Amino acid sequence: MQNIKTRFITHTIFFFLVYAVMFYVVLRAVSMEMTHDEAYSYYNAKHFWWVETLCTGNTHWFNFLAIKTCVLFGLEKTSQLRWFTLLSSGICLTTVYFWIKSLKDIPSKVLAFSLLLLNPFLIDYLSLARGYSTALMFEVLSIACYYLASKNKQRNLSVLSLFFAGMSAIANFNFFYFFVAFCSLYFYKHYLRQGFVFLREKFFYFEIIFSIGISTIVIKALQFITTCSNDIGAYGVNDLISGVFGGYIQTLAYKDGLLSVDVIQILAYVMCGLVFLTAIYGIWFSKKHKCIWYTLASSLLLIMLVLMVFNKLCLGVLYPTHRTVLMFYPLIAMVFVGFINAVITKQNIKAIISYSIGTCFTIHFLMNVSLRYCFDYWQQADTKTCFTYLDSIGAKRVGIAPELFGVYRNYYQVTDKYKFKFEGKSINTAFPNGLDASTKELKQYEYLVLFPPYNLCFYKNNEVKLQAVKLYVNTGTLLLGIRK
Repeated sequence: MQNIKTRFITHTIFFFLVYAVMFYVVLRAVSMEMTHDEAYSYYNAKHFWWVETLCTGNTHWFNFLAIKTCVLFGLEKTSQLRWFTLLSSGICLTTVYFWIKSLKDIPSKVLAFSLLLLNPFLIDYLSLARGYSTALMFEVLSIACYYLASKNKQRNLSVLSLFFAGMSAIANFNFFYFFVAFCSLYFYKHYLRQGFVFLREKFFYFEIIFSIGISTIVIKALQFITTCSNDIGAYGVNDLISGVFGGYIQTLAYKDGLLSVDVIQILAYVMCGLVFLTAIYGIWFSKKHKCIWYTLASSLLLIMLVLMVFNKLCLGVLYPTHRTVLMFYPLIAMVFVGFINAVITKQNIKAIISYSIGTCFTIHFLMNVSLRYCFDYWQQADTKTCFTYLDSIGAKRVGIAPELFGVYRNYYQVTDKYKFKFEGKSINTAFPNGLDASTKELKQYEYLVLFPPYNLCFYKNNEVKLQAVKLYVNTGTLLLGIRK
């Protein structure tokens, strides 16, 4: 009776912890200003031209449809545009909660919760109107359905797991690695290991057509993007450890400069070794630990890494890094938790390890709690405040640094409800030799909105004076007045 009561209390505590994280995600989605990539997605939804929309890797299809739905109904607030991301995050976190709930002891639950949910960078993309939250939702649903189907021998759930895996690839093309890895395991388990008998099963043809169809859509879309703009070709790195594991460490640290390059590299090698060790153990000793989800996560993780190496060596595709590594986060957490559960049998040792890791992750997470800061898009945190101030003082013509101009052009001046009155133009402060005097003469502006590092050497020959009006300390955005 006491055991049942203890489980009830434990499950209740973790229920509130998981949904406290979800509440924080909602607060961030409501509070954070429009970011650069979200603004471009909104622009494409508002002024849809299929070539421009499909020509960029910035267009995540489900997210685009969600934003387009908002536009059709006149719901154009930043928080409203993030509605589908929040729905996806809610389903994702609910699935994670049931995984945590299924773990047998409290230290394992603490470790799982800490590794997977107390990651500030993950929280960023559970809050933003991008395709990562949706892809993560489909990924964890796919894993959950596959696990339940294997455990309870329910074929319908197994089919559903394949469907969710395919949807993750459509939601975000980076997750195509997950889909291919999942298909490899799925078709081996249900068909290939039975010999050629599967050729007589009609259902095999439906599933193989579905899988080929998803693959064709993603590959053709990637080919179109590459031919049209190639804006995805340069995003990535040439080294697996620096890209996948170094990117994980750097984003987990969450602040540039918190860890030196050498420290990040060392930690990346350590993490790489741990991932391979724990994943290989999960597969090699699967009959010993008998944990289905541990074996599944280990297999998926290793297959995905092998696919990346193959793509790099044979096709020249760069290794993913930073946000494109998000597809690994659930798998890495599952592999680490599964390994500790399988190897460490003494509860006191497991408790020390789990609570120590949990404490470190909790402190780091709490130190980075913010309703404004975002790792990839911190530059735009003060744009609305700055632009609103310019409107309030009656500014007419404003030169805007490129880090901030995208949000102005693609969101604020496109939306019917939140358009600013002043006319903004992009100024490229990266050119030390000056701007084209025929089109962007300094004298035509009343104010400049600059972003550090400030480079005004090309204005030295202009007969005007620059006067500091406002400095936004959080981002370093500087508003200058021009006195002619």
